[in-house]
Order: sequence, then C-alpha cells, then structure tokens
Amino acid sequence: MKLSITLFLASVGSVSAFVAPASQPRCLPLHMSDPRDEKPGVWNEQETPTNSAPTMSKAIPFVKCPPALDGSMGGDVGFDPLGLSKTSKDLASYREAEIKHARLAMLAAAGWPISELFDKKIATVLGLAPALDAAGRVPSVLNGGMGKISPFYWGACILVAAAIDAYGFTSANKKAGYIPGDLGFDPFGLYPKDEKGKKWMQTAEIKNGRLAMIAITAFAAQEFVSHVAIIDETPFFFKPIWQTLSDSANNGYYIPPLETPTILDAVTAPLDAAVTTSAETATAAMPPVEAVSVAPVEAAIVNPFAETASAPLVEAAPVVSPPLDNEELVAAKKKIAELEAQIAEISTLTR
Repeated sequence: MKLSITLFLASVGSVSAFVAPASQPRCLPLHMSDPRDEKPGVWNEQETPTNSAPTMSKAIPFVKCPPALDGSMGGDVGFDPLGLSKTSKDLASYREAEIKHARLAMLAAAGWPISELFDKKIATVLGLAPALDAAGRVPSVLNGGMGKISPFYWGACILVAAAIDAYGFTSANKKAGYIPGDLGFDPFGLYPKDEKGKKWMQTAEIKNGRLAMIAITAFAAQEFVSHVAIIDETPFFFKPIWQTLSDSANNGYYIPPLETPTILDAVTAPLDAAVTTSAETATAAMPPVEAVSVAPVEAAIVNPFAETASAPLVEAAPVVSPPLDNEELVAAKKKIAELEAQIAEISTLTR
C-alpha cells in the first residue's frame, strides 16, 4: 500500500514539472502535501493544474519539450534541442537576447539592399565617394570596405545601442507584466490591447526576426561566394518588373559564334578548288584584248556628213577562241556533280 502511494505521488511530481509557472513561484521539495495548506496531509484536488505544458516539442516531434517552454511566450514551439532553458528565468533571458538580435537583423535585412540601390545616388547628390565596391556590394566583414565607413558612425551606433540597453535594464523590465523585449516603443499605436492580439503581435515579430537573421546571414555568404550584389542576383525582389525584364533581355545570355560543322570542312575545300578551276578555265577561253583587231572599231567610226559610197564597209575579222581542253572540262563537271551530291546529303541530315 505504501509503495503504491509513493509511486502515485512521484507521478504527480513528474507531471508538475511540465506545468506553466504560476504568478507566485513554487520551488518546494516533494512532500505528501503542501506545507502551506490549511489541512496538512490532505491533497487539494482544486490546485491541480489544468494547462500543462506539452510533453513533446512542436518543432521537433521526436524530442521532449523542456518544462520551461510552456507555450506562454509568442513564437514558442518548444525548440530547445540543447536544453539551455532549464528555468523560466533562463527562458526570459534567452528571449530578451533573441528579440534584440531579431530586431537588429530586420533592420539589416532591409538596409542591405536599400544601400545597394541608393548609395551611389545619395553619394552623388552629396558629393561623396560611394561606399559600394566595383561590383555594387555593400561593405561587410566578408566583402571588405569597412574602412570606408566613418568611425563617428560606429561610435554613434554604439552610443544608441548602449542607451537602449540601459533603459531596458533600469526601467522597462521593472514594470508590472513586463514581457522580454517590451520597451514600450509604439509610436503608431499598433500594439493590440487584448491578450490574444498581443500574443499574435509578439509571435509575428519574433517569426519575422528569425527569418531576418537567416536572410542577413545568407546575404553575407552569397555576396562573399559569388561576388555579385544581392540586388543583381535576385533583381525581381528589389527592382521594378519592367526594369528586370529589360535588363534580362540582353544580359546573362551568351550567344556563341557561328561555327562551320566539321562535316562541311571536307566539302568547302574541294568546292573552292572547283570554283577556282572553273574561273581559270573561263579566263583562258576568253581572248585577250590585244587580240581583237582595231580595224572594226576604226571602220565603225565614220563621218556622218560623208556620203555612204565614199566610206566602204570593211568586214571584221572573226574572233577565234582557243580550243578548250576536253579533259579539264570533263573533270570540272565531274567535280561539281560530286559536290552537289555531297551538299544534298548534308541538307538531308540537317533537316
């Protein structure tokens, strides 16, 4: 009987480890009953928690969810494979650091492509040297060019970050109902008033921040490896669609020069030789200019005022063409016939 009671109480204690932390901390050892109960030794069923944390992680279904990740925070899906959040205090500290990195990454993910789009234009208007390199990439640890940025800029960034952190440590986290990262900055009044809306806004912020942390890491790695600016690598995200289509119409495509197929090389040389031979044969068949008698020309030029009888016509001497070599002519015709057959074969193969 005692053994069964002990096992029952042990199971109750293990279940209480997954319970969301209450407003008043309960760090008590395992007893038969709570010492603060009015009736010692009697277990109060009304204090049994109803909203217990899930036993398995939503992000990694085959891994147990740490007790501190009870889903009360926005964006909490039980992802803690290393088990770093052992207590609620640890979880609050890690969420504070995560939300700071997320907000900084969102600013960087927006500022990176914006600087590549407008840095040269702004520098030209102000008469300054652009901070981008020859490829249009922003200065970074991997890209280089950090020396182009003024030290006063880095000093101003450190002062602003230190002031925000000091305000968070001294004032913001001492407010009642403080949520990690809630500094009260809401100039447009977008933060909801109800609890459901607040959790939705917190979840949206942390999810966008996590995506921005991945994106800014990909920006730096991609530009370091490819040496191509982000806005040029994926222009359809950062430029108007008509500009993207116009730029891609003639860019990025290589048209190789037209090369004669190897099979035509065997045809081109004999064809050129046959054409040359035919031209030489035709030239040899034509009589030279000096061989033509000048008499017909002189006879054709007569005085139009003279009488026809006074200028007797002289018949022109017939032009005698030199005899053609029948063997050369037959060989040329045979060669042309062979070339025509080869060209017909080639045209059949290319169809």
